[in-house]
Amino acid sequence: MPDLHSGRIGVVALPSRLAILRQRATGLAKGSAASIIFAAAFTNVLRIISSATLTRLLDVSAFGVVGLVTTVAYVFVMVSDIGVQPFVIRHAAGDDRAFLDEIWTLRLIRSVALTLAMLALARPVAWLLGKPQFGPVIMLWSVSFLLDGLSSMSFATAVRERRLWRMAMLDVLAAVFQFVVSVGLVLVYRSYWALIAAMIVGSGIKAILSYALFPHSLRRLRLRRASARELWAFSRFIAPSSLMSIFILQADKLVLARLMPIAVFSLYALAATIATSGSGLASDYVRRVLFPIYAEAVRANSQSLSAVYYRARRWPTLLYMAAMGGIGGSASLIVAILYDRRYAGVALFLRILTISATFTLANTAAAEMLIALGRLRLILFATLTRLLWLVTGIALVYATSRNLVGFVAVFGTMEIGAAVFCWINLARVRILDVRQEALGVAAALAAALLGFVLAESVLALVQMLTHGGSLHDALRMLARRQP
Repeated sequence: MPDLHSGRIGVVALPSRLAILRQRATGLAKGSAASIIFAAAFTNVLRIISSATLTRLLDVSAFGVVGLVTTVAYVFVMVSDIGVQPFVIRHAAGDDRAFLDEIWTLRLIRSVALTLAMLALARPVAWLLGKPQFGPVIMLWSVSFLLDGLSSMSFATAVRERRLWRMAMLDVLAAVFQFVVSVGLVLVYRSYWALIAAMIVGSGIKAILSYALFPHSLRRLRLRRASARELWAFSRFIAPSSLMSIFILQADKLVLARLMPIAVFSLYALAATIATSGSGLASDYVRRVLFPIYAEAVRANSQSLSAVYYRARRWPTLLYMAAMGGIGGSASLIVAILYDRRYAGVALFLRILTISATFTLANTAAAEMLIALGRLRLILFATLTRLLWLVTGIALVYATSRNLVGFVAVFGTMEIGAAVFCWINLARVRILDVRQEALGVAAALAAALLGFVLAESVLALVQMLTHGGSLHDALRMLARRQP
């Protein structure tokens, strides 16, 4: 094993280590990456189909209610995060049945506590957000916590055992079931209550599938103080990061839910759903595929970390940034295709929010490389950079215009500050390649410009054909003209 601290490495060892690195990278690309891309692509397409379908069956405000409730639920989850998944994955006894029973029991206790807490605090939280009428909806949602606690430990054990295709199928099947239930209930009840009920049913179905797809995953109640103390000792390092993540990831919805009427907040929630559709894929790809490559290169004491870093992420980064830029540029056309005229305001929010989403893959890759290098303190500073951006921007907008679009712009550009921070620190460890970073930004800008020109041209043609009608009117008109 090379000595990373002394900087010594054998002449023969380096090619051997790099050969192993290439083999592992190939295996990950064929396994982990394929499962991640498949699950993310399928669920995102289904999410778009679901959104386009349900927006035609429900009032605009229904999606604001769902966005409000899920944001509150996320805050409750992150405040109580005890890091079960990483704890089990890294633990030496992670395959032991008794140990898994003990952790499952502790997780179930946490879920029961979350359910009771959300029931008790639902009305006060709704009042603080300026939407007191939705307290009962938040109370109903609390059942999801209990269903999640009753699910198996497969979310951790499958990753530990590299059974990622089964995890992908779990996500896909759960998404399909929830889509079918959502449309069925909405057709009958035509209310946001139908959406909330469908999501609760979806949680129950996912819990059942977590046992059905993973044999021998049944657990039993077992409590031992030693495991509880060990999990608590581990979670003390997770909690601070989770608390900061609450503000960073949900501050937009918490702030805007208070400032916006529920109908306008619905438009924002839909825009956020589209803008972040690729972020999950990007984050999973970096953490499951790129990070092992970076960690192996660091362990091999490679003298060309910059080459390894950019070679591994070059094409995924370019394609991802171009795709997000294209979505932002063609926002008006995307919204016109997916939704009716009531949702036209989604386009403005979508353009702004895709700015931050564009930098997700590159920023996550930079963070994972810094982690591989052991620069953990820099990850905390990157988080603080985002917090500083948000606090300063919100204070500035509040002191000057108090314009809602201004607040959205603060949230939609947050990752720019994080990107600058990452570039500075990559330069300090002699990894930064300015040309590669500039190429990604250029790809995003070019795709945004092309998307904007295409979208405006198509919409202008639609307006000319229909004299101010919608895209759907134009399509019907063109269909009637076919021989």
